Amino acid sequence: MRVVAFVLATALTAVAPAGENTASEETTSVGGRDLVLNGRALRSVWGFRVYEVELFLGERSNDATVIMTQDRQPKRVRMKMLRAVEKDKFVATVRENIDQNLTPEEKETFAAELESYIGHLQKGGDIEPGRVITIDYLPGTGTVLGLDGRQVGTIGGDDFYHLMLRLWIGRPLQPSIKDGLLGQVGE
Repeated sequence: MRVVAFVLATALTAVAPAGENTASEETTSVGGRDLVLNGRALRSVWGFRVYEVELFLGERSNDATVIMTQDRQPKRVRMKMLRAVEKDKFVATVRENIDQNLTPEEKETFAAELESYIGHLQKGGDIEPGRVITIDYLPGTGTVLGLDGRQVGTIGGDDFYHLMLRLWIGRPLQPSIKDGLLGQVGE
């Protein structure tokens, strides 16, 4: 049954290349640095559009390994919610994605950071359509979490953010998200 759900969710996914016109901006600023839209994708489950996710970098790249391991410049992952999601369901999905992307050793090494990340997610209520979640990387500061334009938490350290990028450009629950964020739609 899980395989059927995965196949259906994947088949019902839409991905928008960075050049397609959407309501989102093509640039943003993080820590005083201008970033460009690298790519965007649409998370869908059973044909329901859940959120649009975008990746902003200092310069475009389609190399996930470089983005996650070598590029230590400011970055942003922005998710715009398109559908209401219960907080507990959202947190459970994040945990499932973490389990798919991190080894047991990595989860142990980053246990405090993961607990903080999940804790910030659990503090909020259910997520309503139109809400915007940002997950920024600032060198020397770490991971900065935002909701609707205001900062809601910071997780120190440079490595945690890049580890968490795997949720979107490593082995995401929906493979087309990686392709969209890396600007590889239609290639």
